[in-house]
Amino acid sequence: MFRHLTTFALAGIFTLAATSAAAAPTERSAERFAEEHFESIVLDHIEGDDPSHYHLTESRAISFGSLHEVMIAAQSCYSSDEMCTFVSSKEYVSAVLQDGEPRNVIGTYEQEPGLFAFSTFGYGDELAISLADVSGTLVHSARENAWFDYDGKTLTALTIDAKRFIDGDTITLEMYQKRLVETQSNTEAQPGDTLTGGSADVQTTEPISYWMLGLALLAVLPLAYLFYRRRWRK
Repeated sequence: MFRHLTTFALAGIFTLAATSAAAAPTERSAERFAEEHFESIVLDHIEGDDPSHYHLTESRAISFGSLHEVMIAAQSCYSSDEMCTFVSSKEYVSAVLQDGEPRNVIGTYEQEPGLFAFSTFGYGDELAISLADVSGTLVHSARENAWFDYDGKTLTALTIDAKRFIDGDTITLEMYQKRLVETQSNTEAQPGDTLTGGSADVQTTEPISYWMLGLALLAVLPLAYLFYRRRWRK
């Protein structure tokens, strides 16, 4: 029953997102979306909400830093028998500058092949400040909310959560992979919720696919943004 409810909920979210896709702003490249829509999205937040929620003031002097492709650990990174590599998350992010100061982070993602839409606004000022120092590949470990600058051999922590995860400022790729494997093993070893009957049979609750839920939520963001704009433009 739980599995069917989850599947139904995901289907509803995907349907809702697909219905709104035509109405939400999209472009054929991440760079084009950033050029055409980032400023208006940020100004909408400034004018339609309390800008302090986004580490902003009411100033309209908005600009943006470089656009960075966000990379994530491939499945191979979670196996000690394979070589760890990074793959694209299909999201691109940029620091939001207000009066020349980094305040927050905004992003666009590849909604479908060759079509980019709004992904997020709100990774925070800590990452916005750190993006200026990224000289290699921007790597994100979502489970730990950890951001790194990867130079091909070493990952340098960009945020406090990243430093906490690797217990330091830098870590080699090999040690980073070891940390990922250990973290996954510890997570899998934790006992799940169970429903115990009168006999020795134990039914384990089927886990939700967090990846699918995350993808579904990301897909519905354009609709949320569209409702947001309509609300404050009335």
